[in-house]
Amino acid sequence: MKPGALSLDYVRTVRRFLWFSGAWPGEVFGEAVPRFIRCHKYLIVVQYVLGLIGQVNFLWKFNKEISFLMMGHVYITTFLTSVTLVRSLLPFFQEYKNITEEFLTEFHLYYHKTKGKYEAEICAFWDWLSSWFALYQMALMVLGMTLFNALPVYKSIQAGAFTTTDLHNVTVEFAVYFDIAGFHCYDHFYILTALNFYFSYITSCSVCVLDLLLCLIVFQIIGHIQILNYKIENIRTPEGLKYNEDENIQVGKTLIAIIDHHRDIVRFAASISSFFGPLLAINYMFHLVSGCILLLECARPDPETLARFGPLTVIVFGELIQLSVIFEIVGYKSEKLIEAVYCMPWESMDVSNQKTVKFFLSRIQTPIQLTAMGIVPVGVQTMLKILKTTLSYFALLKSISE
Repeated sequence: MKPGALSLDYVRTVRRFLWFSGAWPGEVFGEAVPRFIRCHKYLIVVQYVLGLIGQVNFLWKFNKEISFLMMGHVYITTFLTSVTLVRSLLPFFQEYKNITEEFLTEFHLYYHKTKGKYEAEICAFWDWLSSWFALYQMALMVLGMTLFNALPVYKSIQAGAFTTTDLHNVTVEFAVYFDIAGFHCYDHFYILTALNFYFSYITSCSVCVLDLLLCLIVFQIIGHIQILNYKIENIRTPEGLKYNEDENIQVGKTLIAIIDHHRDIVRFAASISSFFGPLLAINYMFHLVSGCILLLECARPDPETLARFGPLTVIVFGELIQLSVIFEIVGYKSEKLIEAVYCMPWESMDVSNQKTVKFFLSRIQTPIQLTAMGIVPVGVQTMLKILKTTLSYFALLKSISE
């Protein structure tokens, strides 16, 4: 492992969970990528295309025979498969590799901590928070994935699935149900039970770990904004009423450095919005649709149902809340930059530096904000609208089911 941000524990955690699915762009870091991983990346796309077709076909074929509870279960797994299919395509884009490479070799605060004491403090804080956040995210992912698969296996064991080879009179359950021509899930119980653990792992990595990577990137953006704000607030003050010639030269260099830093942050944030914007929009659609179904499933006072869907519900709503709150902090912190620039001692500068401050002030009026498809701002307000709509649909579906 190369020295630098790649050597950090939480970055290694992300690499470890993304490597198997081929979503870790190791080639841009000079890592040798095994042929199996390169082929597996294409195989995952094929698997999820077939899985999506099979689940839709299962709903179409058995919608009148399955219970309302099972129908909700299949709808949730179908939406998860759709989201995973989209996310499995990300590693094929060069922009994804470019963003990851720039993040871990240039933009990360690791490469700025030697520039001053404050920079070192900010880097240490966000490294500490990132480590705990990664640990929490991975623990929640493993717990949700395990419970989602373990309960169907447990209920199948109780029904006698593993004590006989004849399953015609045994009621078995699956984590994922699908039906493809010539391959029905009930005819291949043992194979599909094992494969469902594999599918769940790939899905969990695509949903939770990619969101973790995105959150880690946003953490670094917030850290850069904090450093930029500190530089603006602590620009040197004149010894008298006005800066002398030497002081104006130094202040001019500082202003140029601040503007360059702001430009780099805006450019990187814009690239994140441009590439991950469609993914964030699909995320919001997924949360809107699946959230009400998960609430409907958890509304049943059944311990087994809560054990299966409870952790998944926590993960889904947790992902929505944490992404929205973290992205909201970016806008909140960037708005503070406007006030900091207003408070600069511009009246003590010469005309040239005053023009520079005026130029910077005009550029900084638009807060740094990450958006979905360049339209919907990713933040708390959008999250609240989705939660409100989700609860409305949940109440409607609950009244219909009763």
